[in-house]
Amino acid sequence: MHDRIDQESLKQDQDLHDSINRVIAQVNTAVTNTGVYSFSHPQVAQSIDRAFEVLTGMLKERPELTVMLIGDDLVAENRPLSGEGGYISTFVRILRKRAVERITFLTGMPRQELEDLIRELASSGGKAIRSSAFIKLGKVELRVRQDAAAGHGGFSGEASPEVMDELLALTTAELDQLKEIYFNAKRHKQINVQGVDEVVKQFIRGFRQEVNPLRMLASLKASHEYTFTHVVNVGILTMSQAEAMGFTGMQLHHIGMASLLHDIGKMFVPEELLSKPGMLTQKEREIVETHTVKGARFLMGLEGVPKLAVLSALEHHLKFDGTGYPSIKGGWIPNIASQIISIADVFDAMRSRRSYQEPHPVEKIEGVLRKGSGKAFNPKLVDHFLRLIKK
Repeated sequence: MHDRIDQESLKQDQDLHDSINRVIAQVNTAVTNTGVYSFSHPQVAQSIDRAFEVLTGMLKERPELTVMLIGDDLVAENRPLSGEGGYISTFVRILRKRAVERITFLTGMPRQELEDLIRELASSGGKAIRSSAFIKLGKVELRVRQDAAAGHGGFSGEASPEVMDELLALTTAELDQLKEIYFNAKRHKQINVQGVDEVVKQFIRGFRQEVNPLRMLASLKASHEYTFTHVVNVGILTMSQAEAMGFTGMQLHHIGMASLLHDIGKMFVPEELLSKPGMLTQKEREIVETHTVKGARFLMGLEGVPKLAVLSALEHHLKFDGTGYPSIKGGWIPNIASQIISIADVFDAMRSRRSYQEPHPVEKIEGVLRKGSGKAFNPKLVDHFLRLIKK
C-alpha cells in the first residue's frame, strides 16, 4: 500500500467481526448439537446457554444484529464473515436448507426465543420458520413488480409527478451541496456533510416510490460534469440495489452516504491524470490508485461520516477474489457496500463518454459484469444488479 491507513480503525472493525464470528460459531454449535443429541440432552442445553450468553453480550452494545445470506457469503455489519473450522459454511448450509436468508436479533431477546429458533433450524421438517418478537427472519431478494414482465425491469419508473419533481430538483439544490463538499475537500477546507445526508434521504424516498434508477441517471447526466456526475450516479445505482435487496433504516442510509463519498479521494489526484486521453503510465496509475487510501484518511477526520463510508472509500477497488487495490494483508474481505459500489462504479464508467472512450452499450457492460462474476464481482450481486436495471 502506498500510504498507511488507520490501523486502529481496521483493528476495531476486525474485533467486531471476530465477536460476530463467535456468535455464529456458538449458534452453529447449538444447532449441530440439537440435531445430533436429543433435545433434552445436557450437551444441547449447555450449547444453547453459551450461544445465548455471547449473543446477549453483543446485543448489550448495539440494538440489533443482522446476519444475511448473500450467495455463499454470510454477511454481518456489511462485511462477509470468515472463520476457521468450517462453521461459517456449515451455518450457510443450515440456513439455506431451512430457506432463511436474513436473521435479525434484537436487544432484549429472551433465551426461549433463541432456543425455539435453534430447535427449528435443527429440524428437518418442511414447515417454514416464523419470526418471533425479538428474532426477525426473512429472505434477501430483489423485489420485482408484477409489471416487470412487460418490460419495466425491477421498477415501474412511474413515480408521482411530485416525487419526480423533487428528485430532479436535487440537481440544483442538495446535489450542489454535495458538489461543494467535493470541491472543498480539494481545497482542504472545512466540510459539513449535512448536504450528503439530505441527498441520501431524498433518493431513498424516490426508490420507495419505485423510480427507475436509469431514468434518474439520464436526468442527472444532462447537467453535471463527469467526475461529479459519476459519484451521483454510483450513489443512485448503489442505493437502488441496496434498497431493492431489503436494506432499510440506518443501514440503507449509511450505504447511501458511503456511495456518495466513495470517490472523494480523487480530489487529491491531479486532474490531468483523471482526464488523460489514452493509457496511463505505470507511475501515473500508481498515483491514481492512491485515491482510495487518501479518501479513507480524509473521511476519518470528518464529523458525522459513518464508518462504513471510510471503509467503502478504502475498499471499492478491492475485487471479490481479493485482488485489486489497495493491498491489505490478512485476507481482508470488502464489506458488502463496497461490493455493491464496485459494480455500480464499473457500470456507470462504461456507459459514460470520456476523453478516452465512447459510451458502451448496456449489452456490452452486462457481458463485462458477467465475465467478472465470481472474480472481480460478487456473483449474487451481479445477478441482482442486472435484474434491477433490465429494461
